[in-house]
Order: sequence, then C-alpha cells, then structure tokens
Amino acid sequence: MARHDQATRMNVLIVEDEPLIAQRLVREVRLFFGERVAKISQGDDLDELLVTLRSGTIDLLLLDLNLHGDDGFRLLEMAREGSFRTVIVSAHAERAVRAFDFGVLDFVAKPFSQARLQQAFQRYADSAGQEGVRSLVIRKMGGIELLSIDKINHIRADGHYTQLQMCDGSGHFHDCALDKLLATLPPNFLRVHRSYAVNMQHFIRLRIAPGGRYLIDTRFTAGIPVSRGLYPSVRAALASF
Repeated sequence: MARHDQATRMNVLIVEDEPLIAQRLVREVRLFFGERVAKISQGDDLDELLVTLRSGTIDLLLLDLNLHGDDGFRLLEMAREGSFRTVIVSAHAERAVRAFDFGVLDFVAKPFSQARLQQAFQRYADSAGQEGVRSLVIRKMGGIELLSIDKINHIRADGHYTQLQMCDGSGHFHDCALDKLLATLPPNFLRVHRSYAVNMQHFIRLRIAPGGRYLIDTRFTAGIPVSRGLYPSVRAALASF
C-alpha cells in the first residue's frame, strides 16, 4: 500500500542491468507509491540514459553502480545539475561513502529486503520540496549510518577529520576535513572559528565571556568558541538567520 498520497505525479528511472532485479524494483515502486507514479523508465546504457536525466522529467533515480562493467557514478558525474533525487541500489556497499559525496538520498545494499527498500522510498517521500543534501553518511562498526543534517548542533575539526556533535549530545566521527564538509552543507552551517562551525538553526545567543572571549550558545550546547578574526563576519551573518 502506498504511504505517500500527495497529488504530484512522479517519474522514476531504474538503471539496472539484471532483469529480475529491475522487475522487482518496478513492482516495489508501484506498490509503495501507487497512483502517484506517472511513469517508470528502465535501462542500462548510461549514454542513452543521460539524455533522459538531462530532460528534467525524472524525479527519482534508482541506480546500480556496476552496469556491464560501466560505472554508475559516471551518470551522476555527467548529470550533477539535475533536480532528481537518487537512491543507489548496489552490491558494492564499500562505495557508499563516495555515493553520498554526490548527494544521493540513500544507499541500499544488495541483496535488499522489501523493508529496507521501502525505508529508502520513505526517505524520498519525506524529502519532497527540500533542496540539497539532507543526510551525512558516517562509517560505523564496519558499516554505514545516516545522520540527519538538521540534528547536527555543531562541527569541530579534528586534524584532517571532523567530529559531529548532535543535538541529543552524541558525537560522531566523520572522515572529511571541515572545509570540505562545509562545502556540501546548507548555508545555515556557519564557520565561527578555525576549528568550529555551528548549525545556526539552533542558535540562541552570541556573547562575550570574561577575558574578552566570544562564545555562541545554542539550544543544546553552551560556549562554542568564536575566533576574534571571524567575530565581525559572524555578527554580520546573524542578520540573515
């Protein structure tokens, strides 16, 4: 039974070179989205499918990564400006971290269960109308985990890596430098220090502490340092939040 009943019709492109898996994906798409599906297209030739993606008519792309020896990432590299959302469906789980560098919505590892695929479809349904990357992927216990960007309170640089401090108080290691990570995040993440960036959605106040130190308090953390060099730009940026 479909879980998403918005009136907007959607077009789905399935890029898969195994016919049985492609057929199953078609069934699962129709089962989950029901009458919301306007058209489902299929194929495994990346050059031909690029024309379809660039037409601007595709809403959801289900993409395998190994297509007769061709790399599915090549399709994403050539169609970066498209407004479609992408769910990777692949046996190559070790490539999940790179996949999220492309801003994909989810990575479903083969062999997949109906429940796991429906979880990815629900993530697409929940992302309707949102722009940009909404989750970050982290490596954990030999696998991957998705973190909601909205639930990140602030980020701290840790050498060539970063620590993500969540609103619930938990912390997570991310294998990406702060500069590179900020380039993928929405503008509400503001660099306030050489080693810190704050999700200004949770901002409460900018204050001056004893000794002339500048600090930011959020709803979840007090005393995030603001450097003297960045203080003027932080003050100016507050007008837009």
